Amino acid sequence: MEKIVHPTVSGDESAANAIQRRVDATGAALHNSIDKVAEPARHAVDRVAGGAHEAVDKLANTANRFSGQTHRLTEAPARALETSKSWVQERPLEAVGVALALGFILGRLSAR
Repeated sequence: MEKIVHPTVSGDESAANAIQRRVDATGAALHNSIDKVAEPARHAVDRVAGGAHEAVDKLANTANRFSGQTHRLTEAPARALETSKSWVQERPLEAVGVALALGFILGRLSAR
């Protein structure tokens, strides 16, 4: 009768360990490849994101300045009226003289 040789347990374990080492090495190599490909893309995304943030900040600053200027412009007529009222109250005779002079000048200009 022929003798059948069964693989030993330690032989199975060494084959399993060898397969596990190859799987681990292949996985590490794939991770390294992915990192090499992803790194330049990560830098590009960071640059684009930084530029977008700067653009939003500039837009917000411009909007704030525009808002401030608009506020000053809408208040200008009220400030001019208030200044005129206080000037007329402080110098009523001068105000009447200026009004007469302006009326005379406008009358002459419209008569032509």
